Amino acid sequence: MKKAIAVIFSLLLAQAALADEVKAMLGIHSSKYLFSSEITSLNRQQKSGLDIGLGYALAINPKMMLEAQVVFNKKGAKTELPYAPGKTASGTYSNRAISLPLFFSYRFTEGASPYAALGPEFSFILAHKLTIPEYDESFDIIDSTNKFIVAFNVALGYAFPLDQWGLFAEIRYNRGLSDLLKGPGPSVKCESVSFMLGGIYRP
Repeated sequence: MKKAIAVIFSLLLAQAALADEVKAMLGIHSSKYLFSSEITSLNRQQKSGLDIGLGYALAINPKMMLEAQVVFNKKGAKTELPYAPGKTASGTYSNRAISLPLFFSYRFTEGASPYAALGPEFSFILAHKLTIPEYDESFDIIDSTNKFIVAFNVALGYAFPLDQWGLFAEIRYNRGLSDLLKGPGPSVKCESVSFMLGGIYRP
């Protein structure tokens, strides 16, 4: 896993030298887990977290771009875990991942412009834990977790060019397509909404 991540980072850094735009971004998100069966407590309880990333984009024409990003994030869900009839304990699932979103984006005008983007995302899960603060307990569940996850992104944003530099703001919806947990039982997928702010440099 570590070797694969190192190779991907090396390829992205090599391609960044050819980019028409280089981006740095910071965001906040709200995430939750979606279960395929009637495990409803996790479906409704959101967990907030941070996104930190770098990206580069290649221009197809003045309005259309292909973009690759590397984003570090920590997603999960809050839940109430039953341990006796009528009694529950609050718990938090959290997973740390390095994600590789790929976007096709379209800017509606040249210069300062709203834009729309969509594309797949490939995530490498680095850690996955269940924490129960009430009992000061933490359980490592990475061995029960699929470490490679495919997802899909849709984004709406606005870009502000400032000569060679620029700023952007973006709302991004992410939906996991792969099962987060291994083995039999209900499938578990992650869903999140992010608000991203960042800077743009045009070499």
